[in-house]
Amino acid sequence: MKKLSMSYYTLVLLLAGLLCLSGSYSFAQHSNGNIKGQITGVNGEILPGASIYIKGTNLGAVTDIAGNYEMLGVPSGNQTVTVGYMGFQSQVLTVTVNAGKTVFLNAKLKASDQTLNEVTVTAILEGQRKALNQQRNSDNIKQVISADVMGRYPDLNVAESLQRLPGVTIGRNSSGEGSTVQMRGTPGNFTNINVNGEQIMGTQEDGSRNAQLDVIPINVLSSMEVVKTLTPDQDGDAIAGAVNMKTPTATSLTSRFALDLGGGYNNLRSNLNGIGNASWGKRFFANDKSPNGKLGVIATGSFYRTKNGYDELRAQVWEKNNYGKGDIYFPTDIRLLYVENERTRIGTSATIDYNFSPTTNIVANFMYSNHFNELTRYRKRTRMQTARNVLGENGEYTNSRGRGYNEIKAATEDNSNLNFNIQGETVVGSVKLDAGVFMNKSQFVNRSGIYNFITGNIPLAISDISTDYLEAYGTDWKNNASLYTYNTVERDWWTTNGTNFTARLNASVPYQIGNNSAFFKAGVKMKRMHNKRFRPDETIVTTYAGAAAAGNLTNFAGSPEISDDLLDGHTNFGLGVDKDKTISFLDNNLGTSLFPINVPATRNSIDSYYYDAFETVSSAYVMNRIQFNKLMLLVGLRLEQTEVDYKGNIVETDANGTWTSTSPNQKRNSYLKALPNIQFKYDLDKSSLVRAALTYGYSRPNFVDLVPGRLISILGETITDGNPDLQPAFATNVDLMYEKYLNNLGIISGGLFYKKIDKFQYNSVFALAGNEFPGADRYTGWRWFRTLNGNTADVFGIELNVQANLTFLPGLLKGLSVMANYTYTNSNADAQFRKNLRLPGQADHTANGSLAFSHKKFTIQGNLNYNGAYTVLLGDQDATDVIRNKRVQIDANSSYRLTDKISLYIEAQNLTKAPQIDYFGERSRIYQNQFYSFWGRAGVKIRF
Repeated sequence: MKKLSMSYYTLVLLLAGLLCLSGSYSFAQHSNGNIKGQITGVNGEILPGASIYIKGTNLGAVTDIAGNYEMLGVPSGNQTVTVGYMGFQSQVLTVTVNAGKTVFLNAKLKASDQTLNEVTVTAILEGQRKALNQQRNSDNIKQVISADVMGRYPDLNVAESLQRLPGVTIGRNSSGEGSTVQMRGTPGNFTNINVNGEQIMGTQEDGSRNAQLDVIPINVLSSMEVVKTLTPDQDGDAIAGAVNMKTPTATSLTSRFALDLGGGYNNLRSNLNGIGNASWGKRFFANDKSPNGKLGVIATGSFYRTKNGYDELRAQVWEKNNYGKGDIYFPTDIRLLYVENERTRIGTSATIDYNFSPTTNIVANFMYSNHFNELTRYRKRTRMQTARNVLGENGEYTNSRGRGYNEIKAATEDNSNLNFNIQGETVVGSVKLDAGVFMNKSQFVNRSGIYNFITGNIPLAISDISTDYLEAYGTDWKNNASLYTYNTVERDWWTTNGTNFTARLNASVPYQIGNNSAFFKAGVKMKRMHNKRFRPDETIVTTYAGAAAAGNLTNFAGSPEISDDLLDGHTNFGLGVDKDKTISFLDNNLGTSLFPINVPATRNSIDSYYYDAFETVSSAYVMNRIQFNKLMLLVGLRLEQTEVDYKGNIVETDANGTWTSTSPNQKRNSYLKALPNIQFKYDLDKSSLVRAALTYGYSRPNFVDLVPGRLISILGETITDGNPDLQPAFATNVDLMYEKYLNNLGIISGGLFYKKIDKFQYNSVFALAGNEFPGADRYTGWRWFRTLNGNTADVFGIELNVQANLTFLPGLLKGLSVMANYTYTNSNADAQFRKNLRLPGQADHTANGSLAFSHKKFTIQGNLNYNGAYTVLLGDQDATDVIRNKRVQIDANSSYRLTDKISLYIEAQNLTKAPQIDYFGERSRIYQNQFYSFWGRAGVKIRF
């Protein structure tokens, strides 16, 4: 470790010396000028990632997502400019550059149709070539998904689009939609989620940093980037990398309008869904100094509503016992869930940009997304305590004192995300300045009530504990309402708020080292992040205290059969609770002798849930980029100083576990991280290149994990402890990538990556034995959740990616195209209690495959996504880990172009009805089985 530390600091000093060398060379003089312009196709299509070079020099530029480019410090006089873009014919132009002036040079490129017919390009490859050109000309390792590529798949939100890329795995929400993102086998908080380059805040109930991406529709974005090697001008607190969502800007002097309308069907709940997306943009006030227009305006909107749900079986408490046949893990708590959702997602973005002069502009962007869910959950539960079980000779477990529960939950979940940024740039002499301010406000408001009915002691038995469809029998606990009495009610209200305010300033200066072009860049940033979670005073805990007859479930019985084909027909739910009668009875009697408010339990619920976390990050960086003919060298150093201030509550309880007092607690800390950065890109020839990078990064623990407090859930029978002593993880990252770009708009790439991570964070869960902390004996058998620092983890991976259009095939087969990627990841981690572990969140294998066919106006495509198994929670040994099982999802979509501007489409997701399954240590021990079935939609797309 000492040797590694010495080499790290040696590298910091070496980079500092290399950066200082730039001062020894000649910076751009006033005899130079600038070239600015826009690259489009002959039909006006924007070409992001186009390359522009000055003949006879290494001076060059790359167009942004709006097709614009800018070259500073160009020698005055007549210059020959070469413009290139994969899939289009290169163009050579001449331009006269005047000292101290900016000259405009636009280009309209013609498509290369030697291997691709026009129909194929329009239907399949429009977005693919945009993405590949941006990827080809980037300085670092990243993948790009353009809006057109997103449209190739039946994906509705950001997470689902990202799962198509190598090295990306996603977590799903309770309705089967993609929600969270993990990269390269690391935990979710190791990946930054950004909008226009700045971080948005997570507001999940569990306090995770990583934002939920099911709230953001893809239709409000122009593109997404998955950045795997960060450059020094990007935030360094992202060991895995960053996801950057980009909002669109207006690109055309003529109005551009798009409209999508569709309707669909969800098989599981036999309900319809509907979607509508629209966008409009235009540029105004074109003149000689601003030939592309001084003012640009664009707005987008998205609406999606669906009625869906899921079925679920949970068996999240397995206890070990010896029944005379050796140690056996037995599921003591089995739960069946039937959930109905009405989910509405809206999104909008608007961007205005204005060019004051050829070298000065300003851009303002607003983006808002909201995900509102109205939920009804029916839940049944049986409990068979291990100590009271008897194992018979026939393998049947029996218990004369089992318990049954019948429960209903009514909830609304309102998850919103607001982003606003203003940024501008100008040129002063030879120095380019850019600055910006960014504000993000995220909020999740949950308002739910959980209403519980319970039996007395009832005989229960179970024979097969090695099935995904565990079920007890022996008493008619599913249907006999007379067994149940009104019990505990939790008004489970909570709110999580997250804000991020960022201000930044950057300066870059072009200069020459002999005939080699270069630029030196430096900048500063301040980021103020605030995350707060709390329960309002309306939160209550109460237990029915009236006569058993008045509280009997027979008075509140609902449908005699909620679902007769639960979990794809493997079981049924049985009698449900009537929601309206149950809630009305509570509301009319709350605070009376029937439902006295349990003040200690309520106080415990409110106080233990609270945290208030502030983080202030001040950063500065320097970087130097030099183009040596075919070799690009980028070196830099970033410094990040973090000041943290966390507040929570210490809750005291008596010998019976009853709340007695609450004491506010506060923890402050600060640390400085120095992050060296070296990256290379070498062009082997015009179509292939090699990239290499040595970078350093760190990742902070999730907010809630750092809070000094303890959360006790009575109905869930869980204890969650904060850990204010958690340290940030720190990583050394090594990357190597080869990319071969094909003539027919494809790519073959392969890469290796290695990460050495110190002090990684991991989630642990143990069954409390009763001696873990003072008072733990009151919660024996409950699940105890904590986040801990591991020692070290080594992560090694291979990424392979192929995209090819099979235009060399004869006849109709020319219309075939394939996309496939595969990632292998292996990790070895040492945690506090265990050695040689797989890093939580790391799947050994992930893969995607897509086969598409296009002929004239018709396109059809099938897609496969594979996520390998990975650890969700670490126990005290392999047998008590929670593992998410491997999963395969198959989707399909098709479209038909009625005219050049109107097309019809149909798409379907999860055709194989793949569930999401977690298991406890071994595949035969089910932990959670969540079933969604399939869903789809059809509609029309209009483009003007």
